Amino acid sequence: MFMLSACDGDHFKLELAKGGVVPSSANKIESDVESWKEVCSMDIRDDLHKWRISDLRAANKPFLVVFGTPQHCTMCVDQLVRVSGLQEKYGDRFAFLHSDGYRENPIWVDWGIKGEPWTFIVDGKGKVREVFPGPTDVALMEAEVEKLLAEQAQGS
Repeated sequence: MFMLSACDGDHFKLELAKGGVVPSSANKIESDVESWKEVCSMDIRDDLHKWRISDLRAANKPFLVVFGTPQHCTMCVDQLVRVSGLQEKYGDRFAFLHSDGYRENPIWVDWGIKGEPWTFIVDGKGKVREVFPGPTDVALMEAEVEKLLAEQAQGS
């Protein structure tokens, strides 16, 4: 039996699905603000706020983005820790991002996000290749990242 829980259980749904094209969102990044705490409600600094989605789309670079609010969601913290580990391993070849919803982030509206956490893996053409609701095993995300990197190496 599979059960999915979320910080916002009654509203946990998704409008953007696998195969859909993501918006070229202009998310705030660390270089846009005076303090990293303006883009992340995590208690400790992570390295997931350096990329702007619109720039990645323009550069045809694949990426992984986590939508979550660690300020009030322990599952989001867990997911961000997992993704940070992947970023350490693949960050020179793949972009990893976090979009925090704590301050009514308009990117969440662009993407139709309700509930959290959601993790999207997006290819270089801006298409959603995989969507992971809730906390996700590192091996599942890593397999998708490696698949996209292999395709990129082959020129697909």
